[in-house]
Amino acid sequence: MVYKIKLRIDGKLEEFKRTEPPYLKEITRALILQQHQVAMYQDDDGPTDKQFLKNSEEVADFAVNFWNNQFSRQDVLNGADGKAMTEVSKAIDDALGTPDADEVDEGKAKK
Repeated sequence: MVYKIKLRIDGKLEEFKRTEPPYLKEITRALILQQHQVAMYQDDDGPTDKQFLKNSEEVADFAVNFWNNQFSRQDVLNGADGKAMTEVSKAIDDALGTPDADEVDEGKAKK
């Protein structure tokens, strides 16, 4: 599987690739990120602005590490659009072993 992400850096759209599957270090980072996100939603009032900002930094750090430091945290924070964030989410889901929607739909269809 090839993981691709496009970021706008200095006004120019740049593509970065990773060809390896998630390894233990990414699986562990994804678990930590997931734990922090669950904790942030446990308050009755929901997450605070500070928690949202911290989460965006942690997601950006995950992306930087997942794509082997080909770009910086600031590159993600300032240059990731919705499509890029979908790719980051897919990488996190893959690291967590979460099946994608197509796999879930196929499993339901077979039953």
